[in-house]
Amino acid sequence: MTMTLVLLALKSLLVAAVTLGLLRLTRKRSAAERSTIAHLGLFALVALPLASLALPTLDLPLPAPIAQMATVDLVEQTPTPLPSRDKAAPIAAAASPAVSAEPVWTGALSNAARYAFLLPTLVLLALTLAALHRLVGLRARAEVLVDPVWLSALARAQRRMGFKNGTALLASDELGSPVSWGLMRPVILLNDAAVLAPEQAEAIIAHELAHVVHFDWAKLILARVATAAFWFNPLAWVLAREAHQLREEAADDAVLAADIAGPDYAELLIGVARHQCRGTLLGAHGVAPSKSSLGRRVRRVLDQSPARGPSGRSWVAGFATGMLSMAVPLAAVTFVPGHSALATIQPSPAEKRLAANSSSNTPRRDSTASVANAAARPLDDGPTGLPAAAAPVTVSTGQDQGTGTSRPSDDGDEADNMRVLGISVQYQRAMAQAGFPNLSSDDLAEARAGGVSPEYARDMRATGMPLTLDDVIEARNMGLSAAYIATMRGFGIKAGLDDYQGMRSVGVTADFVRKLRSRGIKTTDPDELTSLRAGGSAGDP
Repeated sequence: MTMTLVLLALKSLLVAAVTLGLLRLTRKRSAAERSTIAHLGLFALVALPLASLALPTLDLPLPAPIAQMATVDLVEQTPTPLPSRDKAAPIAAAASPAVSAEPVWTGALSNAARYAFLLPTLVLLALTLAALHRLVGLRARAEVLVDPVWLSALARAQRRMGFKNGTALLASDELGSPVSWGLMRPVILLNDAAVLAPEQAEAIIAHELAHVVHFDWAKLILARVATAAFWFNPLAWVLAREAHQLREEAADDAVLAADIAGPDYAELLIGVARHQCRGTLLGAHGVAPSKSSLGRRVRRVLDQSPARGPSGRSWVAGFATGMLSMAVPLAAVTFVPGHSALATIQPSPAEKRLAANSSSNTPRRDSTASVANAAARPLDDGPTGLPAAAAPVTVSTGQDQGTGTSRPSDDGDEADNMRVLGISVQYQRAMAQAGFPNLSSDDLAEARAGGVSPEYARDMRATGMPLTLDDVIEARNMGLSAAYIATMRGFGIKAGLDDYQGMRSVGVTADFVRKLRSRGIKTTDPDELTSLRAGGSAGDP
């Protein structure tokens, strides 16, 4: 089981890394096209364990970096050796309990690994089911919206997008922003504030109906399942977050295609972001952007250069074929201990002497059984010809080269994880010097995958904000610089990361604040500064 989890983790890392690399290479393409790539990668992740069970296996030699871990599985699969018929049989029988106790220990370790893997998966899936259950309750308590302005906007959007299925348009006072979900019977649920702003009906309906037309709700559930199954893979979380961002950007493109003015829509995004719901919206899409995506979406809406076309059938077919060509052979691959792996398990000097002395009396057996039988034989003969001792032999997960003595494996587990995840010791030390000591390998992998350098972490801590590692990763994803935060705090504007991101996304710069203060406006409230900048106060800095 331990080896199976390790190999599954390596395969998932490879699939997620390849998908993120393709997204990087296609960053000039439209959001809809890149969203196709991201969700094909998520589908490959979900299909990976299922395909591994269904496809015929392709055995390859075990790579050297994880060869020592194979010793645990070998002990689990090795039967207790039969008693020898030579004169040392009584001693072999006496020593056998010490050897047979080892599979019990490794079996308990395997069960612990299985439960450690499944428990977070079940918790994440349970949270998703709870969120979906809350959405069902919201629909049951909502009221049917009969406002002609909103119904006309829905009809126009459906006609423009060629969507002929019925879409329920409801209103609820339990929401902070509009949301949509569903496949066969999709729902667009508006909050009270949106209902009272009919001038925003075209933009909101176009955005939410784009999610419905593109089956984004199914893609959201796919991402939840992928992160639940591969919760230990930081790249899977990065890919799921990027897929969500691309779904929202593709919906934004649908709004702009409906001849909605970019500045007006950007102002809508900033306003709705202040009232976004978190807990109940885990299973639905909404207009409200998350903190980390606000700036990126606003900049993209105001930019005239990005490609905004839909994802064509040839694009979907081409990348689906490419993903299958990569995922199917990868799912079929299983590693077996080959010569390269067994060569790393060197016998001790005592085992070598046993093999030389008993080669003429002991039947020839495979290498695994030989090690087990050697543990049941006497190490040396005393002066009377009787066995001097029959010490029990334990199988360790690694041996020091040259001496054959066992070394503890606990201290090396974290180092092994860091090696597998590609984290250098230098990066770990630099992050500790930047103010984040005692980070686990998972924390370091998530920080590195999020683009957090030790210099960036140190500069963010120097701003004086009480930031955790998650805060620093989030700030890096937002594109916030420590210099910008320090400058704003120098003006007395002390806020959270989302407030700084909202200010920066609309162009609240140091020059803008100085111009405001030269006119007697000395506010330090982030919302007021954002509103003043969006309204064109103080001119263009």
